[in-house]
Amino acid sequence: MALLWLLPIWILAFGLLVARRMARKLQVLDAQLAAYRRGDYYGQLQIIEGFRTRGSEPRHYLFFRGAACFELGRLGEAEQLIRRSLSLETRPAEKTICRDQLGRVLMQQERWDEAAACFRECIAESPRRGGGYYAMAELLLRRDEQPEAALAAARSAVAAERAEKPSRDRLGKESHNLNLAESLAVLAWALARNHADPAEVENALNEAFAACGQAAKPILAQLHFYAGRACALLGDAAGSASHFQSAADLDPLGNYGRLAQSVWATSHPQA
Repeated sequence: MALLWLLPIWILAFGLLVARRMARKLQVLDAQLAAYRRGDYYGQLQIIEGFRTRGSEPRHYLFFRGAACFELGRLGEAEQLIRRSLSLETRPAEKTICRDQLGRVLMQQERWDEAAACFRECIAESPRRGGGYYAMAELLLRRDEQPEAALAAARSAVAAERAEKPSRDRLGKESHNLNLAESLAVLAWALARNHADPAEVENALNEAFAACGQAAKPILAQLHFYAGRACALLGDAAGSASHFQSAADLDPLGNYGRLAQSVWATSHPQA
């Protein structure tokens, strides 16, 4: 009977221990997200080490480390980490997010078919989520093939994000706005590729930048990269150059900042 009487005390002690660990995990999560928002990927990698306990490498540690390595162009390392995170993940929504990130790593390695397979699986797993659709649209646009399919995928991405009801917490609202911004910006690129009215392209970009805001430099750089590609297709060389320069200035170490620098250098070799 004495042991039964003590049981609630052990439960309370365990609960307090879990709460402390959760509080620590949330602190690390907030800190690494803040580093990501400002494009400080090396700082993010250091902060992410706080997810480890006694040398462990939990799935969220592997995912965030892989995402930071992706931004830094360490693609082989990023792929290995994301694949390990995916193999450990059991929750359906989180598996889709891992698969989406893996597809982006593969796309950056120009392993187009493997990346497309990831994005198709993301769409099959979460058809109401916009991420798989807009990633597929970007892949088709970067390969410059099937422009009509790219436009359809981009429209599906925007429709999915508009239909989603974001959670009321700050992080949920921010995530929803950024996802909508990415989808709208890739829609603008797809519209331009399909010879849409320039005003329609401009409206999509204006809404994308308004939804994004200024807080997350990597996403803002991504929007400027998409806008630069859209403006180039519309024949607006000055606007394209301005957007590519903004992407490179905002996030010089990140994926889309480097992409913008590369596209600009390729199209203006004498600049």
